[in-house]
This record gives sequence, structure tokens and C-alpha cells, in this order.
Amino acid sequence: MIHSDKTHISQDQELRQVEEKKFLLSEPFKLENGELSSLEIAYESYGSLNQERTNCILLCHALTGDHHAAGYHEGDEKPGWWNHLIGPGKPIDTNIFFVVCSNCLGACGGSTGPASKSFDDTSKIYGMGFPDFTIKDMIRAQKALLDFLEVNNIEAVIGGSMGGMQALQWIVEFPEFVQKALVIAATSRHSAQTIAFNEVGRRSIQGDPLWNKGDYSQGSGPDIGLAVARMMAHITYLSDEGMEDKFGRDQPIDSTHNFEFKVESYLDHQGKKFVDRFDANTYIKLTKALDRFDLVGDQGLDNSLSHVKSKVLVIAFTSDWLYTPEQNKEIVNAMLRIGKDASYLELDHKHGHDSFLINSPDFLRTVSAFLIGKTEEDKKEKRNSGSTHSRYDVKKEADFKIIDDWVEPSSKVLDLGCGKGALLEYLRDTKDVFGLGVDYDLNKATSCVARGVTVCQEDIRKVLSNLKDNSFDWVIFSRMVEELEEPGKVILEALRVGKRVAISFVNYSYWKNRYRFLRSGVRIRNEVYPDPWETSKLRNYFSVRDFELFCKDMRTEKIEFSIGRKVFHRGDWVKTCKFLPNLRAGLAIYELIKK
Repeated sequence: MIHSDKTHISQDQELRQVEEKKFLLSEPFKLENGELSSLEIAYESYGSLNQERTNCILLCHALTGDHHAAGYHEGDEKPGWWNHLIGPGKPIDTNIFFVVCSNCLGACGGSTGPASKSFDDTSKIYGMGFPDFTIKDMIRAQKALLDFLEVNNIEAVIGGSMGGMQALQWIVEFPEFVQKALVIAATSRHSAQTIAFNEVGRRSIQGDPLWNKGDYSQGSGPDIGLAVARMMAHITYLSDEGMEDKFGRDQPIDSTHNFEFKVESYLDHQGKKFVDRFDANTYIKLTKALDRFDLVGDQGLDNSLSHVKSKVLVIAFTSDWLYTPEQNKEIVNAMLRIGKDASYLELDHKHGHDSFLINSPDFLRTVSAFLIGKTEEDKKEKRNSGSTHSRYDVKKEADFKIIDDWVEPSSKVLDLGCGKGALLEYLRDTKDVFGLGVDYDLNKATSCVARGVTVCQEDIRKVLSNLKDNSFDWVIFSRMVEELEEPGKVILEALRVGKRVAISFVNYSYWKNRYRFLRSGVRIRNEVYPDPWETSKLRNYFSVRDFELFCKDMRTEKIEFSIGRKVFHRGDWVKTCKFLPNLRAGLAIYELIKK
């Protein structure tokens, strides 16, 4: 028998008072390491299901979080932990989505866990007798809740930290049920260092005289040990820069509390506040569940993710040293190696691991871009291949048109230096092309996400090194080669990854450039070469002749290739030329074909 309160709050301009709901499964619930005779899950929901029951967003909370993600409980002064992100018109828009956040199995916010009374003997608390549970058990309990709510599929599962691990487990365990996954500041498995930090926290609890092997009553547990565990963990959630800004040695402190440094007072406050709302046995069991989570295993991460069908976005933070950007990239790299639809964004925030809890415009925009799509700015910039209005537009479109002619329908295209994803969006919409863009600029990469274009915000060379031989039909350099270090090596690596490579570049030996330099004797300055030498970035400008000599010399290398089609545009980048292109061409576009 399954029963619960299924009412949902109404929406106006802001989520206001919300209520906790309970889902009770009055039948056995199997865990990976045991069984519960019944199961209770606390949850909140915001918005309404559509008629198809397909607009659900599932939120998965972090280690010490809970299901109160948005709005206010009666009498509360503070809203839920992601209130700035959830509500009408916000990135997780409750006018569009039915949002569900449950207290995970094994936590102590109202769901069945170590701090709960046993269903078999209500006079006893489970304590350490509660079965060792896993991330997989958590998401199976969430699935039972969604089945009760009659959700037909998940539009998106979203989680940060432990919630991100749950999101990963969702797309592995239920690949047909999840359309999108937003994985934030997560990892596919804990490093030895992270396990070490967790073990120190557990030891501080178990070493408290009041722990009594987990057999303690409410209000008389190992509070000192739990507070120290929280203090230890909280340090890993912050960054050195962020802590220095808030708690540096020069920060004033209230001397009445007998602390010499402000950071000591802060950690003491965090520890005391934590023991008022969290259970020590629960902390031990939850951190063990995290340490045991391992999508790499004996078969490798590629194998674990091989059946994933969801569109995935992974967001990392530069200052996160708990789940580092490299650990987040590993998830995306594995998915890209096996041809999955996975994007990666890296936000330059100084708040460490906890950056995903901060009300940051960049973070809000990335979430909105992934869930809702184009912003007004992105819509205005949508490429229209049939019209050009200014000289800048002509130059922007010239190579796009040629590449559009060359790329066959249903091809796989890797666009290096993809900008805001206009070309890949156009090829997808007109030719059913699967594209992956690479760009190091966050704003441009976020625009790709808004267009629904798969993108990796990463160094081009690192992305190429991760990809398998012949994994793309086309690799495209659209006026990007000039900006690379050792561009010749990058071109050869692109020929390993792609069967064909399209390269467009500005011809530095164009006759007007020669004439202006001959006349003035100084560096050329125009809209193609806008920067003075003293402020310019790396630019390896070269000519048509330079490029053809490079191709001739490189044909003796391990990767044999030939020059296929080539198109030369004159200085207006509209008319083409064939005679003396090294002198007369303003733009050159080459096709390289691997033999």
C-alpha cells in the first residue's frame, strides 16, 4: 500500500510558504546490502505536472543538505538552499517545470535513516544497525517516489556534490527515464585524499566518549566529535582565497568569545550549528556511501557510462579542490570518447566547492541555458546563412558557407574554436549533423549550451588528445589556427581524430597588406588585425604559400594526407579568385583529406 499527500503549492511571482510532504512505501524496500520493511521519504514539490507528466525536474541535495530547496516554511526567516535558482521566471522555472526535491534515503531530514525509529520496533532507533546504503539505493528510493507521483520521465536531474553523484547514478541506472542531467562539482569516485578527510571525520565521532558505538539517545550523542567532523569537512568546501577574504588574519574578531583568529570563531559556529540538525550515525553512514561510490570500477568509466542516453552538462569550479575540475572533466572525457552528448563548463569562482550554492550570475545563466535554451541575446545572434548586412557579417559568413557546402548530412563534426556555436547549430538544424564544439571562453561556451550545441570549454589540444582516431567525419578550424601554439602539431592531431579537416585562415600575404607595410613600414592595423603589437595576443599569421609548404613537408609524417578542395576569397571575402591566390586572396579555405 502506498499513500501520501499529493497537493502542490500554487505559483505567483515568488515561491512563498511551502510544506514538507511524506511518501510512505508500506512494503519491503530492497537495498544493495539489506532490506527495509518499509520506507518513508520526505520531499517538497514546486510547480505542476503537465498533461503528459514529462516536465519533472528532480533535485538531488548534497551531503548535509535536505529537501527544503526553495520557498519558506512557516515561521522561517531563511528560504530553501537554492531559492535564488528555483521559482517563477528563475533558471529552474516553476512556471514551466514540476520540481521535486526529496530528502535522500539514509539522511536525517525526515527520510528513513539511522536516526529513524525502526518500523519493526518503534521503540528503537536504527542507529548503526541501519543497513549500509549506497548512492544507487538513494536514487532507487527517488524512483519509487516519482512512480508514486506518476511522473512518466524526468526532464532533468540536477545535483551538486553528492547530488551530482546521484545525478550520474540516475543516468546510468535509468538511461531511458532521464532526458537531461546537470552534474555540478562532482566526481565519478572519491580520491584517496577525499576518503582520508572523511575517515578523519568519522574517527572524530567514534572517538567521542558519548558515541558509545552508535548507541546513544537523542540530545546526548557525540556532539563534540560531530562538530569537529563538520569543521574538518567545511574546510574542504572552501578555497584558500575565499577563506582569506572572509577570515584573514587582519579581520576583526569579537574578543569576548576567546578566539584569537576569526576563522576559529567561524568553524566553531559551523560545528555547533551542525550538531543541532544532524545525526552522528547518519554522518558516518552517508560519508561511507560517498566513499564507496565508484563508476570507474574494474571495467572503467567508459564502460559504466556506455548505456547513457541523456544530454549531460557538467559544471566545475576553478577553486574547487575537493572535487577538482580535472575530476569533473574525466566524466565528460569518458562520455565524449564513447560518443555521448556531454558538455563541460568551468566557472572561475573563488568560493571553492560551495560555489554551486552561491547566487552567481554566471552560474544562473548556465543553468538557465541548459534547461530553457536561448536567452534573448542568443536568439538575436542566431545565424541566418542567407543574409549578410555589414562587412563584418560578410567575413563571418564566408567560410561558413563553404563549410556548409562541404559537410554531408548526418556527419559528425568537431568545431575547434566554435565561438557561440552558430555553425554547429545551423548544421544540426539543416543537415542533422552531430557536432561537438570546443571553446575556452565561458560566455561563448554558455551560448553553445543555450543553442543546444554540445560544447567543451577546454584547451583544444587537451580535447583532441582525449578523442579516438577517426571519431569525427570533419574537424573544422574556422579562423582559429592562427591563435594556437604550435599549430602544425594541432593540425596533425586533428587529422588523427577526423577523416577530413577544413581550415580557413586570413592570408597574411594579401597584396594590400604587403602594400601597406611597404608604404608605412609598420605593423598592419585593420579590422582583421585590430591590435597594436604591444597589446596583441598570440597570433601566428601565415600565408597561402606558407600553408601549402607545410602540407608538402608534413606528407612524410606518420599521418598521410592530401589537399582536397580549396577556395580563395578576394579582399571583399565575397568574390573568389584562382589566379595567384597567395597575392590576391584575402581568405583561404582548405580541405585536408586523410589517406
